Amino acid sequence: MREIVLRDADRDGETMKALVVRYDRDRSRLELAEPNTTVVFALSGDGGERFTGTLGGRTFYWDAPRGEARQKTSVSPKGGAA
Repeated sequence: MREIVLRDADRDGETMKALVVRYDRDRSRLELAEPNTTVVFALSGDGGERFTGTLGGRTFYWDAPRGEARQKTSVSPKGGAA
């Protein structure tokens, strides 16, 4: 699984690592897992490169590299690209 770094929208400089479980291009939605836990949550895209979502009352965001937000990718549970 690919690991990305999320930024806390309210706490400047605070980040959290998450693993990409699935990217749904049609719905602009990323499903993520918190490493070493059973927590799974989602970020929704805004039509551009920014994805946002909440976990435990905190808002996180991730800015996809240019072009990547539209690129179709899928990650299988075993870690290989599907």
